[in-house]
Parts: sequence; C-alpha cells; structure tokens
Amino acid sequence: MNLVKYNQENLNEVHSLVKSLSDEQYKMPLDSLSGSSIGQHVRHILEFYVCLLRGHAAGVVCYDERERNTKIETDRVFALVVVNNIVLALAEIKSDSPLKLKADFSPEGGNQAILETSLFRELAYDLEHSIHHQAIIKIALKNLNSDYAINENFGVARSTIRFHDLNESGIPK
Repeated sequence: MNLVKYNQENLNEVHSLVKSLSDEQYKMPLDSLSGSSIGQHVRHILEFYVCLLRGHAAGVVCYDERERNTKIETDRVFALVVVNNIVLALAEIKSDSPLKLKADFSPEGGNQAILETSLFRELAYDLEHSIHHQAIIKIALKNLNSDYAINENFGVARSTIRFHDLNESGIPK
C-alpha cells in the first residue's frame, strides 16, 4: 500500500508552497478566502494529520479536538517544521490498524458518535481533505497572481488527474 507515500508526496507539495510564499502572502486575510489566509488553510490541513497521528497512538482519533495552533498559520518556518515532522512520522507507519473515530456531527453539539475506522481509511480521508483545501488555496493564489508557486495538479484529485490523462491521450498513463 502506497497510501503513506501519497500522503507524504502531498504534504511535500504543501511544504513547497509554504516555502515559496512570502510571510505576507502566507498570513494575509484574503477576500477570496472569505477573510481567512493561506496559512489558516495550511494549519487546518496539518492539524488533521497531527490529530490522526496522536489518535493512532491512542487508538481514537477526534478531528474536532484540533489544537488550532495559530503559530502554524502565521509562522511559515514553524509550519515547515510541522510538515517535516508529519512526513517523518508517516514514514514510521508500516501497516493498517483499527481505530475509533470520535466526532460530533450535530450543529448544536452534545451528540458525539464513535465510529469504527482504520488508520489507512483515515489517511485516505486526510489526503482527500488536504487536496480539497489545496484547491481552495489555489483559488487564492490565482487571485494574488501567485499561482506560479504551484504545479498545475496542485489541489486536483488524483482521480481527476487520471481522468484528464486518459481523455487527452485515450490511453491511461
């Protein structure tokens, strides 16, 4: 299973993006992001991985209990360290294992559910979640005329990339 590798590659894309932006670009509130910043979206991506890695050790993951560490969204160097630490921690994963997902999906709160899941299922979720937020970041970068900082597939689902590759050539790559 290359799921760990795919997550690491995706996080390396996030790392490259953060590294290429100025401090101002990273933490500036943007109208195209409804007043949030690229840094806030990066923090959101990374904290899902942090929750998963902590949850894996405890056997229960709860994305609702994210730290929401504003240093990740305002300090690019710190964000780069967090990305590197996550990539290194992912390298230690050798096999799937059962997990419980603790979450409250109700708008009012107080209705916590505990669901059966697995480490690999949550890695798949975190990868898709990351790509989704990268697509939002890509919109902001285009509005800033800074999309030179990313490749054309940044924020595009892997299935969409394969679909486009197939339809362009008629033969899967």
